[in-house]
Amino acid sequence: MELKIGSRVMYSAAGVCRLTGIETKCPDGIHETEYYRLEPMRTENRSVYFIPVSTASARLRPLITPEQVYALIDSIWVRKCSWCTDRIARKNQFHEMLKSDDPEQLICMVQSLHEHQTALGESGKKLSPSDEAALRSAEQLLNEEFAAVLHMHPPDIPELVQKRLAARQT
Repeated sequence: MELKIGSRVMYSAAGVCRLTGIETKCPDGIHETEYYRLEPMRTENRSVYFIPVSTASARLRPLITPEQVYALIDSIWVRKCSWCTDRIARKNQFHEMLKSDDPEQLICMVQSLHEHQTALGESGKKLSPSDEAALRSAEQLLNEEFAAVLHMHPPDIPELVQKRLAARQT
């Protein structure tokens, strides 16, 4: 993957980031290493990340296309996602899905959590705190990337998804 200064990339630890430069650092005092300098697009995240150029392809990916965004939304109707009943295994599974930074896995995760949330709500129950945190994290990553690709604001993405799903039902 060839990255250019100014391009936007997805970095699962921080979401959508802008590549703002390449810097040479010598963290061990002996070996110089080139790093991509990444700045998260989230306004509340003022961190800066340095990713070694040599390992960047394993940790960064280009943003998906608008066509891929709409295909992912449309796939919600046909996608079948299983629910892991073991709480600890599910927590580990969701952690791995979040780390994978795969939009298809994140959509599946969000879908299964929303279905479970609906089923729990019918009996007056709520998601566990770890499931709720996983849902928020996955939705944040998806909303952020979809918004960046579609030139929207992340809070507007759930409405876009709902409208698109409603239009497909008719």
